[in-house]
Amino acid sequence: MSPPLPSDIDFSVARDGELPIGTQLVWKLRSLIESGALEPGDRLPSVRTMAEAAGVNVNTARSVYGRLEHAGLIRSEHGRGTFVTPQAPIAEPGNRSELLRQIADLERQLLRRPAAASEPAAPPRRAGGRLTTTEELRDIRDGLSARLRTLDAERAEVLRQLAEIDQPAPDSEARRSTASLRGAKVRWVGA
Repeated sequence: MSPPLPSDIDFSVARDGELPIGTQLVWKLRSLIESGALEPGDRLPSVRTMAEAAGVNVNTARSVYGRLEHAGLIRSEHGRGTFVTPQAPIAEPGNRSELLRQIADLERQLLRRPAAASEPAAPPRRAGGRLTTTEELRDIRDGLSARLRTLDAERAEVLRQLAEIDQPAPDSEARRSTASLRGAKVRWVGA
């Protein structure tokens, strides 16, 4: 696939939204990567180009790339650029220690994200000293992976809805629909 041009990626952000601009950009790029719109090996625009396209400070763009690189979604190569990294599928380990490592990694990822509105309560822990079977560990890992996918899908939907809301109304309509306080008198009440 040819490298995406800055015009191919919508870097627009909602400046008056509650979500920080950097977070919006991280979520957009993460969504493009995880949905497959940006494939492993695709070259991302330079930090400066992305900053110009989004209308943000270069430091904000650098921070966005840094967060994505820390998450393992992209990698920067000095003198070459920034590229989407291949997402390794979850390996089917034969030993318990690898399953436990994968579960711990998935739990760390979940802790960094806000809880989904539809997220069920955590299942109760088993009492007693019985060792969890390898099959039960696989089920736990698969359940955590499913929760992460659900959170990502919900986040993508929120971003889509924010993009729809962010469409400004024509000036003439906006001015006609707002109430005017011209001529209003202010009366102070109280001490």
